[in-house]
Amino acid sequence: MARIRYCDSCGARLPRSASARRRYCDDVCRARWYREQRRTDRSWGLAMMLADAEWNGDTGIIRLLTCPECGQITFAGGHRRQDTVYCSGRCRSRAWRRRAARRARRRA
Repeated sequence: MARIRYCDSCGARLPRSASARRRYCDDVCRARWYREQRRTDRSWGLAMMLADAEWNGDTGIIRLLTCPECGQITFAGGHRRQDTVYCSGRCRSRAWRRRAARRARRRA
């Protein structure tokens, strides 16, 4: 009797006739798992880079990996876009308002 196997991505049951090497129910699940794995690997890599920078006192890398508005660590490229600068929309808006106020003071 064949054992019941499940998709590694979504947990759906695989058909009994599936190859022994099959791990996902379809290409969508396979692609989703791959993207999630890349995000996780990227996050771990950034975390290790930050830990190494803190250990060595490399302020340049620490500055690149922290939000310029609030100082919170932003793992850009982890579960976020590669070009992320701020940790949240709130910080992004706050920085924009600060720049707009600065421009308004210069004009006046």
